[in-house]
Amino acid sequence: MRTLRSPLAVSSAAVIAVLIGLAGWTELNHAAGLSTGSDMDAYWNAAMRLRGGQALYAPGLPTDSDLYRYAPWFAYAWVPLTYLPKAAVLVGWMTVCLAAAIASVAPLLWRGPAGWATIALLLPFQLEGAAFGNVQPLLVLLLLWGVERRSGPLWIAVAASLKATPFLLTAVYAGRGDWKRAGMTVLITALLVLPMLLFDLRGYSTRIGGGQMSLLTVSPYLWVPIAGAAIAVTWVLARTRYAWLAGSVAVILALPRFIIYEIGFVLVGLAGRSFRLTARS
Repeated sequence: MRTLRSPLAVSSAAVIAVLIGLAGWTELNHAAGLSTGSDMDAYWNAAMRLRGGQALYAPGLPTDSDLYRYAPWFAYAWVPLTYLPKAAVLVGWMTVCLAAAIASVAPLLWRGPAGWATIALLLPFQLEGAAFGNVQPLLVLLLLWGVERRSGPLWIAVAASLKATPFLLTAVYAGRGDWKRAGMTVLITALLVLPMLLFDLRGYSTRIGGGQMSLLTVSPYLWVPIAGAAIAVTWVLARTRYAWLAGSVAVILALPRFIIYEIGFVLVGLAGRSFRLTARS
């Protein structure tokens, strides 16, 4: 592999490194100043409502951190934890989220300077999700670790039942002609999501709040064709090393509510086993 050593190339690389470092540092400082673990309230309070026989999908403002929007199974998974002290659960959950955020970028350590730059740029976003106590870093880790494994359909379905658009990663299986895995993803996702219909959904919030901008909030006429095009590109690239990168970009573009730390989904494509940031010499 040729290495550019001209003064211009070195200067350009230095400038880019400084800009990436500044961007990462800015986001890291932002993450450090967040209300620690506030999103865990959504999971905890939903489980408490189930214990008390109350409505799982309680109404609230779209920006409320304790607003539950996920499939019912996740709330049931939290019910046993509610019999423990909440402070202890918070510490444990924050530890899991933080570990997942770090582990999700760890594969990039062995990808050279390009990998290190990617870590500097994306780790702060993962840490922001962890600081909120959001399940996001854990989902990213499960996806980048699992999509190429036999259990891949399960991990895509789990992520889809919580964040919806990760279901679009199924386009990679379909584009490869792997209809068995694509079908399994559809089936498992349905099993996880359809029980929502057994609950009172009148309180389920579909509104998009401030700070949750997405292509959909700009215009549905922009969101639909761009998301559709991203899915088509994923299908076309399904047999290449860019398959999961294209799929993760489609996941981000299709999000109806985009929160900045959800850019971490791109790690599914960048840090996965099938992708290399630099060409082999």
